Amino acid sequence: MQERIKPFFSVLTPAWNRADFLGTLINSLRDQTFQDFEWIIGNDGSTDRSHELLLERFDDLKIPKIYISSDIRIGKSKLDNLLLDNARGEYLIWCDADDFLKSNALETIFNLIKKKNISENPSLIGVIGQNLDTFGKSQTFNLNAEILNDNIYSYDELEKHLIGDGTICVKSSIFKNRRWPEVDFLITESILLRPLYRNKHFYLTNKVLKIMDRTAENSVSFGKVLQYCRGSAYSLGGTISFKQFDAMSLKQKIYTSINFFRYCSHGDISVSKAIEIWPVLKKNKFLLILYPASFLIILLDILRGKILKTHIEFESNKNLAEIVIRHFK
Repeated sequence: MQERIKPFFSVLTPAWNRADFLGTLINSLRDQTFQDFEWIIGNDGSTDRSHELLLERFDDLKIPKIYISSDIRIGKSKLDNLLLDNARGEYLIWCDADDFLKSNALETIFNLIKKKNISENPSLIGVIGQNLDTFGKSQTFNLNAEILNDNIYSYDELEKHLIGDGTICVKSSIFKNRRWPEVDFLITESILLRPLYRNKHFYLTNKVLKIMDRTAENSVSFGKVLQYCRGSAYSLGGTISFKQFDAMSLKQKIYTSINFFRYCSHGDISVSKAIEIWPVLKKNKFLLILYPASFLIILLDILRGKILKTHIEFESNKNLAEIVIRHFK
């Protein structure tokens, strides 16, 4: 049997109730000037018309499509892990369902990878491009600060200059045996990406590759309801390093520690588990004296009816969910 040819890119899209945006994304994938890619789309138990719309529009794309569909919500981390498990491309690009790629985005990235010999350089793992919102405002660069020129930079240096979301294309090989913790419906992406990207380099381009629609509902926000607390505890524990914590003021250290204990309590995480998931706490156990100080805030959250223990529903759903994976040519 002839070996199946792998696509150059895998475009990965997790979606939860994004029927109003998926059509625009599909159009942008259809119009790409570079077509050596596959689209892996995950439907996280959407209750709108996402499922029907996808089935109606798949034929518009003349590329391989893999559709991962859950009948109930399983959360972004679990869905992202499934997307990774099914990706075959040499390079990975995430594109959320309420974003869309410029028509020349993949061609631009492909040309940069070839021009900069990224495939041949072990420490150079990908390309980062600029994103705009639908009003033309950069979501990547702080326009009030110095803008970096197109060049190769370490990820640590980029973190100091970039304010938020960029289009990130990375070698799929760096995700080998690495996945997001599945503890809640949501957890920050940086808990996995920061250690993966540390000491690695990217080619940064100012070219606009993606447009982000910031009007979508269900954005991650605590607002009036405190939810995804277990995910927040793991996120804080996995992203606040010794170096970052040591650089904080005393006030910041107290605030961060109390918030961590607050998330742990609402996320039903024991003290011993809290020490395990935040290395800073394991090294500085005297911070545990702040645990009682968080009780008043925790009690006020409960009295105000502010807590939504999403991790309980998550644990139930991940065992009950029926997940179907379908391949479309």
